[in-house]
Amino acid sequence: MKKIILFLVALLTTFSAKAQDCEMPLHVIVYQGAQTLDAASVNLMTNKLRQIVVKNGIVGGSDASNFAITANVDEISKEIIAGSPTKYIYVLNVNLYIVDTYDRKVYASTTVEVRCAGNSATKAYVEGIKRLSPSNAEVQAFVKNGKQKILAYYDKNYKNIIKQARAKASVYEYEEALYLLMAVPVCSTGYDACMAEVKTIFQQYVDRQCDENLADAQAAWMSGFSKANASTAAVFLSEIYPDAACYKDAQALVKEIKKHMGEEWKFEMKQWDDLVPVEKQRLTYAREIAIAFAQNQPDQVVGFLFR
Repeated sequence: MKKIILFLVALLTTFSAKAQDCEMPLHVIVYQGAQTLDAASVNLMTNKLRQIVVKNGIVGGSDASNFAITANVDEISKEIIAGSPTKYIYVLNVNLYIVDTYDRKVYASTTVEVRCAGNSATKAYVEGIKRLSPSNAEVQAFVKNGKQKILAYYDKNYKNIIKQARAKASVYEYEEALYLLMAVPVCSTGYDACMAEVKTIFQQYVDRQCDENLADAQAAWMSGFSKANASTAAVFLSEIYPDAACYKDAQALVKEIKKHMGEEWKFEMKQWDDLVPVEKQRLTYAREIAIAFAQNQPDQVVGFLFR
């Protein structure tokens, strides 16, 4: 029994260290729709959450992650003292959440009580938010708990994430498939398997995208050999990746257009950087696609927390 207990302690310690040291992207969202924060308070809260993220060892600002830290504020009490100037005194609950914005789940939450005062309601709120410290023990425990739960989620569900990504890719929703896979933290058990799937789906994406863009470029050019049509064709050709199946055909079209347009048509296809490993460049492109997908999603996706 003693050996079993020691093994479990070692396992939990390893897991905790793994979550603590993991580079786990987490972006910041402050939802305005159903609370009393004005623009100044929202900006301050956003900056405060970024401080919390950085202070507690998380990579902030990654749009490729479907996990976010967010907050709202509840008034517990309010007192207005008449005078010159009038004093506004509040007790506020600052509610912090770590959420999955894709699956719309809350992974960790905590509430920090702050007491604040100011010559106006806005100034009092600003003072209250300033008092939310990244070094607060409750805040640190909240972030640590959230990180561990996120890592546990990916360790448990990475095979389902791969299945989901394959399903998305099968109906040509490659951007979302890459988004799902690229969100997996590097320290997750399933990271290598997910990155292997990224390679497969990225290739499917670039091949299909190449076919579509090459067809559009050919149609633009064949509608008349003019400078304007050459420029239109160039827009489509510029979207073709170096390892796409039809890349050579695209290069042939570029040569054909140059033959007609002469040296004034300065266009070069995307190429691999010889100084950077190709696999790393593929992952960079895949991450860019995932980020673009995330940025095109509706804003304030965590509004469900406050309904």
